[in-house]
Amino acid sequence: MEKVLEKRVALVTGAASGIGQAIAHAFLDAGAEVLAVDRSAFSAEDARRPGLVTMQADLTAPGAVEQILKTAGERWGRLDVLVNNAGVAPYALLEETSDALWDQTVLINLTLVFRLSRGALPLLKSSKAGRIINIGSVMSSFGSAGLSAYATTKHGVAGLTKCLASELGQYGITANLIQPGAVVTGITRDAFAQDDAFRTFWEAKAALGRLGQPDDIAPVAVFLASDGAGFVSGQGFIVDGGAVQKP
Repeated sequence: MEKVLEKRVALVTGAASGIGQAIAHAFLDAGAEVLAVDRSAFSAEDARRPGLVTMQADLTAPGAVEQILKTAGERWGRLDVLVNNAGVAPYALLEETSDALWDQTVLINLTLVFRLSRGALPLLKSSKAGRIINIGSVMSSFGSAGLSAYATTKHGVAGLTKCLASELGQYGITANLIQPGAVVTGITRDAFAQDDAFRTFWEAKAALGRLGQPDDIAPVAVFLASDGAGFVSGQGFIVDGGAVQKP
């Protein structure tokens, strides 16, 4: 891969598996150094990868956001790219959605995106090409039964991204949103494996006739982090195999 992110420093949350891991690996291949954060343990292979600094931390814990950003600041003194990827996708019909489930989904999927973006701002201002890349969902364009908490947070992330783009452009910082469709990750893998009808529905819904993989999302993040996207901000990029537009 061309080293389009050479000498860049990136922070990727939810990076021990799935889309976050694929983005972290793609950033490394493009020449960046990466602080990869996840509440789950990282593989031994990731722990040994040159340029990859792994940090096991629960973002919801008091002081966790501050400690993560302090780690980045002490090691590099700046941050070029923030990828807010960590998230949850609980399925519950409205009548079954407790206050605790709602609050936890909003905290992880939306509030932490806000906190990390706000907290990272001093470091991003030290970059000559600051980037915020939020991982949203095609659910920020529509809704679905059983996903009221999830879809609401993804609508919120879309709105927050646009506001960040408007507010932070004066510092040369861009903010964009990637909206994956049905992608096989740790969150979705069991549902696709256990429910043939569910898997078949999403495969058929995609114009390309298949489910997405984390490696389908990572190149879009590399582009948005690169100089080639220096005049792109406040935009959402749907990566769903043509599912949304298919009749």
